[in-house]
Amino acid sequence: MLLQYANMESDYLLNEDGNEDRSSIQKDNVQKENKSKNTSSSGHTETQVYKKRWYIVMMFSMLAFLQGTVWNTWGPISNSAQAVYHWSDFEIGMFINYADIAFVLTAFPATWLIQNKGLRYGVVTSAAFLTLCSGIRCLPLPDDVFIWAVNAASVLNGVSSCVVNVAPPAISAIWFPMEERTTATAIGSIFAYLGIASSFLIGSVVVGEHKYLPELINSSLINATSSLDIFSTSGTENNYTDLFNIGEQRKKIKTLMYLEFGLCALLLLAVLIHFPSRPPKPPTVSAAVQRSNFLPGILQLFRSVQFWLLLIAYGVPVGIYGVFGTVLNANLGPDGITQDETAWLGFYSTVGGALAGLFVSWLANKKVLHHHFKFILFVLMMVATLSVLWFCLLAQTIIPLSIGELS
Repeated sequence: MLLQYANMESDYLLNEDGNEDRSSIQKDNVQKENKSKNTSSSGHTETQVYKKRWYIVMMFSMLAFLQGTVWNTWGPISNSAQAVYHWSDFEIGMFINYADIAFVLTAFPATWLIQNKGLRYGVVTSAAFLTLCSGIRCLPLPDDVFIWAVNAASVLNGVSSCVVNVAPPAISAIWFPMEERTTATAIGSIFAYLGIASSFLIGSVVVGEHKYLPELINSSLINATSSLDIFSTSGTENNYTDLFNIGEQRKKIKTLMYLEFGLCALLLLAVLIHFPSRPPKPPTVSAAVQRSNFLPGILQLFRSVQFWLLLIAYGVPVGIYGVFGTVLNANLGPDGITQDETAWLGFYSTVGGALAGLFVSWLANKKVLHHHFKFILFVLMMVATLSVLWFCLLAQTIIPLSIGELS
């Protein structure tokens, strides 16, 4: 999909000496735009920019937002989920893994769907999978069956995420003029991260941290009180038992499931009512030009060494960090960091990363820094490496671990 719309965006690739070659690409785009205008002058191609373009990008952004929120449902509330459903850290971690595997397997079909059937088919299909995903988790199932329902929901969420990840450049190319495409693509992409950030807050507010009560009642009283649904862990040094009302926590988790399903269903209804694939008239002449076929474009992409370099440089660090953030609570919980504290930590780090990305993209577009983009990337990677090193030192208790040091 990125290859198909490369002519409409200022793609920054690397030349032979490893530096970015933006000027030649920009000249290429101008020449192709002028060629399109000259070619279509006899055909009287009319262009028009519609206000509806902002409705389109915002509806898609809401889809990206909800997909990110549903994708990261269980990580921020892993303590409560483990207590209620008796899941392990491995099982909670696999929820994210199943979604990512489904994404890898269905990314190319989703790209083909958007290119050959249009944006409406892709967005409606994605919203339908997301609604089905969140709806499955609302079913009143026994705990031993519910985990399989959550696994299936994770797969459906991964399928839904394909359109969320590949559609932003297509939306900007089809609906927006040249000078607004960078902004439109950024909006469509950033909302997925904001959805992940919101999942930390929503989980903390709706479900919250389970409470610990002193061991004020003995085991015989607990056994006699069948109406009190509790989870206990005895044998602590201070003779405390972790007691809380499982029934109340279960209701809160179900409330979270219903809330996410309701929002997804409303969004599906909205895009079914109105989400056109393209405007009646293209915003630019180049937007009306027929693009190359899907399969030759993919093969050309795979033959590009620069593509593989960019894929590795971007995919490895982003993929590892993205998945690690979803199990932040499971990793920090044993060291005394509470579920609510990790929720705020995940929220701040995700929002901070999103805002930093916007700032760096704005900075990189400045003409004075066009020939220093490689240096900017190097500085950012060094900062990220030092941050990971700092976390490793904290995790190994070489540096005393606290919420302040993590922040």
